[in-house]
Amino acid sequence: MTVLKRAIVTGRVSHAYLFEGPPGVGKRSAAVGLAMALNCDVAQAGNPDQACGTCESCRRIAGGLHPDVVTFAPDGTQILMEQAQEIVALGQRRPHEGRGRVVIVDDADRLNLSASNCLLKTLEEPSAGNHLILVTSAPDRLLATIRSRTQRVRFRSVLPALLLEIGVRRGLVASGVDVQVAAVVAGGCVSRFLELATNTEDHSIRDATAVLREAARGRGIAPILDAAAELGDKESKQRLPEALALLGRVYRDALVIAVGAPDLAVLAAADARAEGSATVGDRSLVPPWDLPVPGLGRALGAVLEAEAALAGNVNPVMAIEHLLLNLRREERVTG
Repeated sequence: MTVLKRAIVTGRVSHAYLFEGPPGVGKRSAAVGLAMALNCDVAQAGNPDQACGTCESCRRIAGGLHPDVVTFAPDGTQILMEQAQEIVALGQRRPHEGRGRVVIVDDADRLNLSASNCLLKTLEEPSAGNHLILVTSAPDRLLATIRSRTQRVRFRSVLPALLLEIGVRRGLVASGVDVQVAAVVAGGCVSRFLELATNTEDHSIRDATAVLREAARGRGIAPILDAAAELGDKESKQRLPEALALLGRVYRDALVIAVGAPDLAVLAAADARAEGSATVGDRSLVPPWDLPVPGLGRALGAVLEAEAALAGNVNPVMAIEHLLLNLRREERVTG
């Protein structure tokens, strides 16, 4: 990240950072990368903001073996007073052998009250050469006094296009619909994307999306009631948020293509966009090309409303029925 690279180059690395953002977007990896850049001999000799990743120091940091790069994680459900006291003791001493000691506190929002108060002075003024990095997906759960003593660095969800690039580098089939589906429903989380993209057996997300699309395109009320009952049971509703995310992407793809921005589409192949059709084999993923732009916008809004309803613990059967009635109103019914 630019702010961290600038800090390394100028020699103004903060004594305390708060790395915050959604799960799986690289917060902890960035903390380890910062520790490498501070202690890599090769980087210091050339590009100070780029760790080589191969020298002895970098390898030891990556392997969790460097004495000046220490990670603390919750002991059970909390980070306890005893762990906080260890962090304070480290922060009062100079680095053992490296140029900078980096103490990473993973899931820092699980600091209990005693541990949080114990860290306040160290966060404000550790000994020279010490840097504390608090990593969290829930910064608001931290004490305000903790947040005020750190420099906050915000990490955003990874866009589907970037997830697909990661898939290419990992040797996954970038044009395969399963990889595209994984990029959409991963919620910007790299680890979740890789988990979904490499699981060739589980098609439950696509299956749930197919049920929703078919019910929206059908005739009469019976398909809507059947779909709501099928996706409202205990097992299916666990995947319902991901199915809705995928369904929303279907309408987004059609919408961005309709307004002349096909490069923003994810599920439709590039050569198919120009012809107004899709090459994906699963019909549930084919965008509704025949809907006008206002109808696509309203359909997408209905999906977003259903996602918000589920997040608010609305009965899933009622949420699905309401969604499908709205989609049926927009979808062009074909014979």
